[in-house]
Amino acid sequence: MSTEQVADIVTSGQKLGEALIGGALLLLTGFFVLHQTRQTGFFNQNFGTLEAILLYGPLLLAILDCAVQVIGGRHNPARPFEAASGLLLGVAAVWFLIHFPFEFSHLGDVLPEALRPLLGWVTNDLGRIPLVIQVIAGPVGAIQAIRAFLAGGG
Repeated sequence: MSTEQVADIVTSGQKLGEALIGGALLLLTGFFVLHQTRQTGFFNQNFGTLEAILLYGPLLLAILDCAVQVIGGRHNPARPFEAASGLLLGVAAVWFLIHFPFEFSHLGDVLPEALRPLLGWVTNDLGRIPLVIQVIAGPVGAIQAIRAFLAGGG
């Protein structure tokens, strides 16, 4: 077995990590869905169909990336999902910074009353920080995933 083939194999520890990441992404998706369905005010009037696609698309692609690695046991078949997620994440972050469809004062509104103060300190300005990071991190991660995919290794 070549070095590339060995590197492409997902170890049991990596599978556990991918499963945990996938689970966390599912929880995050559910958190946003709750905000949207309960109309908490977290999503403001600028949040429409395009914004929903830009929010949920990268999350779903990242969940698929994790699932493919856990189920298939190889990294490379998941790379296209990883790359697509990163590229869409970068585009979404730019769009969200320009149109900012969020109101972070409502971030904790889907939590039980006793837990709401855990997120009550997050302001719109703080909410923009991860978006700025994603403008760079998404495309960089996508490029790395594409390079790894083309190299055929893990």
